[in-house]
Amino acid sequence: MQNSSGVTGDDWLIRASPRMARPDAKACPTHRRTAMRPLLVAEPPVLFRPALREEFPFGPLFTALDLWEHDHWPVEQVREELRGTRGPFRGWGAPVHPAHLAWTAHALEQYVAARTREQAAATEAGLPPTAPVKPPWTWRTRRTEAPDPRGARQYEHTLWGRMYASADGSVRDLWLPSMGRAKAGRPDAELAAVAKVMAYGAPTPRRKARAEPPPTATDDTRLPGLVRVFDIGCADGSVVRLLSEGPAEAGRRFADDAAPAFLSAATGTGAQPGESCVDCKAIAGCTDLKRTPRLWGGEPPALVRKRRSVSAWDLRLHAECPAQYHLVRRLHLNDLSTEDRGAQRGRAVDAWLDAQHSERPVRGCREREIPDLATIRARTGLDDASAREAAGMLAEHRLLCPLNGLGADEQVLVQHRVTAYVPELDVVVLSTPDLVHTYRGRWIWRETKTSARPLWERRSLLRTYPQLAIGVLLFHAGALGEDPRHSWVELEHLREGHGEGHGESRLERVDPGRAENVEEARTVIAELAQPLLDDTTYEPRTGRHCHGCQARAWCRPGSAYVTDHPRPEGHDAQTPPRGDVATHD
Repeated sequence: MQNSSGVTGDDWLIRASPRMARPDAKACPTHRRTAMRPLLVAEPPVLFRPALREEFPFGPLFTALDLWEHDHWPVEQVREELRGTRGPFRGWGAPVHPAHLAWTAHALEQYVAARTREQAAATEAGLPPTAPVKPPWTWRTRRTEAPDPRGARQYEHTLWGRMYASADGSVRDLWLPSMGRAKAGRPDAELAAVAKVMAYGAPTPRRKARAEPPPTATDDTRLPGLVRVFDIGCADGSVVRLLSEGPAEAGRRFADDAAPAFLSAATGTGAQPGESCVDCKAIAGCTDLKRTPRLWGGEPPALVRKRRSVSAWDLRLHAECPAQYHLVRRLHLNDLSTEDRGAQRGRAVDAWLDAQHSERPVRGCREREIPDLATIRARTGLDDASAREAAGMLAEHRLLCPLNGLGADEQVLVQHRVTAYVPELDVVVLSTPDLVHTYRGRWIWRETKTSARPLWERRSLLRTYPQLAIGVLLFHAGALGEDPRHSWVELEHLREGHGEGHGESRLERVDPGRAENVEEARTVIAELAQPLLDDTTYEPRTGRHCHGCQARAWCRPGSAYVTDHPRPEGHDAQTPPRGDVATHD
């Protein structure tokens, strides 16, 4: 295949991880195709930019497990090493946030206990014990002289996770960590890719980046009789066995499920700007990604960082507490705490409206019946009080629905990702409005928020809801619709209805074509974004937000604040931001 614009180098090697077999409707085909070709590099070249904080959540945990499993340290000695670390753990990589180290100590204990339990159960079942395997398994084909239809001469399939094998080689195990609870299932194609490498792969020494593999195939003459895959939840130590089968079944599953998925990923064309842009080697040649220089007038940070994304949720979370932004948004630490009533109700209302607005043909909500409480409870799982509040908000929305009376030829996009690139900052801006639609040549950007409290009149809408400010700037830069004078940014603020469905809900509009609105939006985003882009330490900033922080269990200042400031009864919340959350395994 011909190289994409923006990359250079050799494309004869295709390297596939199981993640590449996972279905992902939001992934960019060009990014996936170039990522699977490790000998391709960006053109113009991008210099290596070390991380200023450890950004891989499992990095310190895997180092700790190496000390226990391969260096035979007692668990308590590893914990002491974690407690005494100030900076990089064991001298490798970037400095680790103190709360990240505390989470690692917790996850280590959960992992060791779960692994000990499973090995005891395996022994009772008559299976041989399995021991840690240090070099990761890889399944590699022989390098051919002539390329195949995809331009490849050699394929390499890799694994990630903690690997184990019995002394006689009859059993191979893979343990995959998850941040919260153990995942009960993974896509068939992903599991099929894992099983193939486990059954037919061989321990392979790690290579430097962009180093060529040996031209020979991996040796699969001694196949295991059984391969097993476990998922472990690092928050609670839960374990789920995802797979247990022999090599023959693994080979069939690969051919049926994984091979077609890999073929699609390795040959995909076209671009889909979004989260993929952050790691894409071909970004310099991408014409689908909208460039928006000086979007808010930000200054490049003093210390050069690798490319990253910024969303309205990022900005709000960092403004509340830099540690929460780093630990929850970037590392995805999860203490399994539940959302408060207001947040649960808000998400239920959002999901309900998304489902209605996604129906085709388009139909305004004014034409729909107001759902009864029993239906709302059944579909959302809300308690009686929250279901009653949700019903009131849905009744309020009927009058404000942007699809009421909308023509059949208008465009309606629900949860549509709008992406822009700020080149001087090397930042990808991600925004996912609840709804965007056209109306007689005009683009309308609608954000819907639910709250038990009225809007605060003394604070501007753009400061209260930075996502509106981002919408104004993206419209002004032409990222959605070429003429901002033919656009609106709207806030639908829903409160529980009273009487005959008439409450205190509001619809507010911001004109992105007015210079004063653009200037205010730039000021709002600059004041939020510059501290985030400059931050290298992510120090905790305590406050009421500590009560709902999913990393608080490992944050000493946050835990102390919650102890000293109990949450008042009847606390409620607005709808939390949606659409900007990146998942992580």
